[in-house]
Amino acid sequence: MACGATGLQAQSPPASAAQPKTFDVVSIRQNITQQSVGPLNLTPGPDGLRVERQAPMMLLMMAYTPKAGGLFMNTTIVGLPDWAKSDRYDVDARISDADRADWQDPKNQPAMMQEMLQGMLSDRFKLAVHREIREKPVYELVVAKGGPKFHETKADEPRPEGPTLPGGGVMGHGVDGATHMYNFSMGLLAALLTDKSDRTVLDKTGLTGRYSIDIREPQEMAAPSAESNDTNEDNRRPAVADVLKSVGLELKPAKEQVEMLVIDHLEKPSAN
Repeated sequence: MACGATGLQAQSPPASAAQPKTFDVVSIRQNITQQSVGPLNLTPGPDGLRVERQAPMMLLMMAYTPKAGGLFMNTTIVGLPDWAKSDRYDVDARISDADRADWQDPKNQPAMMQEMLQGMLSDRFKLAVHREIREKPVYELVVAKGGPKFHETKADEPRPEGPTLPGGGVMGHGVDGATHMYNFSMGLLAALLTDKSDRTVLDKTGLTGRYSIDIREPQEMAAPSAESNDTNEDNRRPAVADVLKSVGLELKPAKEQVEMLVIDHLEKPSAN
């Protein structure tokens, strides 16, 4: 049973000369059910965004993206308190009638949602953040010799059953045992690999489209630890290397300037 104040609270827009767009009303309730994670479907609805049993970290990932694209993940968000990774919330954020037409335009919605989520996090979680560039050990995701072995997602291509991730990609598991990635950018794939590694994975493929990729050995989808022995190519070869090679990609260790999202302040959400 969810706890927290009931009802919807009108959201006060942040003070700004430009008056950024905000959700019209927002309800945030802590979810204390035994299920630790809800269905990961972050597709906005026609009148706003609803998520269930998600940590504030997920909202941050949706609200802020690196300037080069992709997602901020565990290794690129600094100063996030533990509760923001473990506490789960149900969020019902609705748009105003005046914003409905713009919201329902696919060209406008991604930027609108980020702007509105940033305003909601500032208003209800008292979030303050800044960006920094730091040099870090990374893995570069590159195209392997022979080129990519996947295709751009077609408009009439069937959408697999599975969660919609931040960034719009869909990931589902087929009866053939494969993981099907649909409408995936290379930045989203790099972010997915980052989440399984203690090094950031950067997209260096040069591929700018949206792709359908079949991974035939999903149990092997684990990137290497940054503690791998860099003096031995075989020892530091990622467990995921063979899987990526099967789709014409590979990871190469390097040092790069990485954009970090630094949390200056974050509080548990104010009551509705």
